[in-house]
Amino acid sequence: MDQRRRLTLVTFGFKYGPPNTNYYFDVSFLKNPAREAQWDLFCAPNEEMREFVLSQPLARSFLDSVTPIVRLLLECDNDVRVGLGCSSGRHRSVIVAEELRRRLESPELTVRLIHREEVLS
Repeated sequence: MDQRRRLTLVTFGFKYGPPNTNYYFDVSFLKNPAREAQWDLFCAPNEEMREFVLSQPLARSFLDSVTPIVRLLLECDNDVRVGLGCSSGRHRSVIVAEELRRRLESPELTVRLIHREEVLS
């Protein structure tokens, strides 16, 4: 029997309502790339956009703080669902969730990433 812990990260837009998760975090405090001249609401995240979001000091602080919180939650429950939201769920939440997954991935943990608003593109 597989004893690995499971983490589901769901990205979402608050304007479409919260997801069905145990916990969620709002990353709308980060500077929105969709408001920058080189991107718009319908641009998919790319390496330049990832750098724009993840280079913000608050993004690093948030990730440095939330990573151990999620690890603690996984010690308490072997199936944790965490939502990461921003205004429309297309850029900041997606980039932060992908980085959180990168930080948490391990042989003992299965991480599933769902971009809820992806179907709206």
